[in-house]
Amino acid sequence: MGIVLITGAAGNLGGKLRRHLEGRRDLRLLDLDPRGDRETAAADLARWEERWVALFRGVEVVVHLAADATAQQAWPNALGPNIDGTIHVYEAATQSGVKRVVFASSNHVMGGYQERAEPARITTDLPPLPGTRYVVDGERRDSTPYAASKLLGERLGKCYAESRGIETVALRIGWVRPGTNRAADVPLERGPWFRLMWLSNRDFCQLMERAIDAPLPAPFAVVNGMSANTGMRWDIDYTRALIGYAPEDDVTRS
Repeated sequence: MGIVLITGAAGNLGGKLRRHLEGRRDLRLLDLDPRGDRETAAADLARWEERWVALFRGVEVVVHLAADATAQQAWPNALGPNIDGTIHVYEAATQSGVKRVVFASSNHVMGGYQERAEPARITTDLPPLPGTRYVVDGERRDSTPYAASKLLGERLGKCYAESRGIETVALRIGWVRPGTNRAADVPLERGPWFRLMWLSNRDFCQLMERAIDAPLPAPFAVVNGMSANTGMRWDIDYTRALIGYAPEDDVTRS
């Protein structure tokens, strides 16, 4: 297996994946703020710079996690890190001969289905419906700009897969809380929509590794990424079948 480059390597998701893969994979790490880690290169992906583009050379798979992960952000905040950054990553990957990009999309791409009772199962065949509207501590939130930026990333991956031949697995990742991310600690007040899209740390790492390694029948795929949560609307049967994902955890069995 060749080099795996992780963008956003110092963040919540990137740190968990890095620790999972260290010692077993040849890693190259990028982040806007390496936080003092000498093994992580500083890179503002929203700005095209040959300095960080050069780090893509010799890489086989790029795991693109870098983004502003604030779901309730305003449109201007999504442009640089989430849209321009993803465009630049795909172009750098293509120029460097990268075989595959694993793109961290989001459950928020389908967030509009929260307010609809139907369909009973949220599959990746459904039309996207970006933006979740929810309340936290009395504050009304709307994730539409963030969700739309992630949907654009999916469509960009499809474009590069079909036009440039670079494989893409877009993962509509569920709720991976910082730290230990135990099922018992998922707050009940967030309601079933958020609780039932929980993704445990070990299921997240397995999902990512399968997306890195699994052979694909076509150059582009988009899949849901949640743990095996009893009663959830999210369909992960396709994820199991396509990349061999086998989640072990369930938020209702904490």
